[in-house]
Amino acid sequence: MAGGPWLERVLPALHDGARWVIAGAVAGPVVSFDLRRLYLHNLSLIGSSMHTPAHFAELAGLARTGALRPRIAARYRLSEIHAAQEEFRRGSHIGKIVITP
Repeated sequence: MAGGPWLERVLPALHDGARWVIAGAVAGPVVSFDLRRLYLHNLSLIGSSMHTPAHFAELAGLARTGALRPRIAARYRLSEIHAAQEEFRRGSHIGKIVITP
């Protein structure tokens, strides 16, 4: 889902006819892979922003009313931004990392 070196590592493990949806580039925006794997095995590599403008408007409305509550992995004060960046870099968190000014 997040691009980067995982694309090259995981692509060979996909079954013939599989689809892989990429919805981010946090693991790296530039990738390298063997195109033959894509066409010889009828694979589909799909890019998605995970929502349409209508879906985003609906989600924003739910967030404004408090009906939607995102999972918060950690909260940091702005003065602790380096610790927050380190937690993000480790990649072991589940949810959002919040920085409060």
